[in-house]
Amino acid sequence: MERGLPRGCEICLKGGKLVLFVTGECDRSCFYCPLSEKRRGLDVVYADEVLVEDDLDIILEGRAIDAEGTGITGGDPILKLSRTIKCIKLLKQFFGRDHHIHLYTNGRHVNKDVLRKLRVAGLDELRFHPEREDWRKIALAKEMGLYAGAEVPAIPRNEKLIKELVSYLARVEADFLNLNQLEFCPQNAYQLKQRGFVLEKDSMAAVLGSEEVAYSVIRWADREGIDVPIHYCSSVAKDAVQTKNRLIRRSRNVARPYEEVLSDGLLGKFIIRTTSGDPRALKSFIVKTSGTSPNMVGISSSGDALEVQRDVVAEVRRLLPNSNIVYVQEYPTATRERFAEYPY
Repeated sequence: MERGLPRGCEICLKGGKLVLFVTGECDRSCFYCPLSEKRRGLDVVYADEVLVEDDLDIILEGRAIDAEGTGITGGDPILKLSRTIKCIKLLKQFFGRDHHIHLYTNGRHVNKDVLRKLRVAGLDELRFHPEREDWRKIALAKEMGLYAGAEVPAIPRNEKLIKELVSYLARVEADFLNLNQLEFCPQNAYQLKQRGFVLEKDSMAAVLGSEEVAYSVIRWADREGIDVPIHYCSSVAKDAVQTKNRLIRRSRNVARPYEEVLSDGLLGKFIIRTTSGDPRALKSFIVKTSGTSPNMVGISSSGDALEVQRDVVAEVRRLLPNSNIVYVQEYPTATRERFAEYPY
C-alpha cells in the first residue's frame, strides 16, 4: 500500500516549515494540550518563537528559515478566520504559489463557507483534529475539493477509537492520517500523570505505550487492506529531525560574523567580560592593536561584554589578560535563549 508522506510533512521534516500560530483561542479542552501560559487562551500571534506585531514579522521569520511552506496552527485558526485568510494570502503573495500551507483545526466551526474561503485563499492542506461529532467535516472538505485528512495523538487505551477513525477516513477517501506520539511537557504533565500515563524508558517526553498504539493501528490497517495513508511522527522525529533542521536553516541566515554554526543548529561564540574599560572602547583597542576585522568583535545585547569568534579569542586573552572568558551556545531564535555556558 502506498504511504507517501503528505507534502506538508515532507517540508516539515526538512525544517522548512514556518510555524504560524494565529491565535491561542480554542473552545476545546484537550487534556494533553501543550500550549504555554503565554499562548493558551490568548489571542496572540507567533511566527515560530517571534511574537508578531505586524505582517513584516511573519515575512522576516519566513526568510530567516528559508521557509518552503507554513503550518498554520493555534488554538483553532478557524476562530480567527479573517486573520487566517489574510495570512494565507500574505504568504502566497510574498513567497509564491509553491509555498505550501497546511492548517490545523478541530473542525468544530468548519462549514462550506469556511472551506470555500480557505480554498480560494490558496490553502494546500487541511488537517483535522476532530471530536467524533466533527468527523463529517473531513468528508465535507473533500467534497469542497481540498486535500484533507486527520492528525491525532496516539493515546494509549484509545486504539479502538483510532481504528474507527481510520475506517471512517477510508470511507470518505480522506488523504491521510497522521498519528503523533503523545508527549509530556510542563503544561500537560499533571493531566497526563492523573490519568496514569508515564514516561517511556530513556525518553525525556514520550509517553509509554503511545508508539505501540501507532504501530498497532498501522499493522491493523495493512491487514484490513485499508489504503488511507497512515503516518507516525515520533517525538524523536520532531526534536532530533524537524526542530534541528529548522534551527540549522535559521542559524545559517542569522549567524553573526563572529558566531559559529554548530552541527545541532546552535550558535557558538566567546563572551569576554572585564572591568578594565567600556566594551566599545575595548573593541576599538582590540581591532587597532591586533588588526582584527571589526566584524569579528561584537558587543553583547546587554552592552557589558565583548563577543568574539574562536580565531580571535587567543589574541583577546593576550591583550586583556585579566578578563573572564566563557564559551556559550545559544538557540538561533529571535530571543537567543542560552543553551549552555562553559569556562574557557
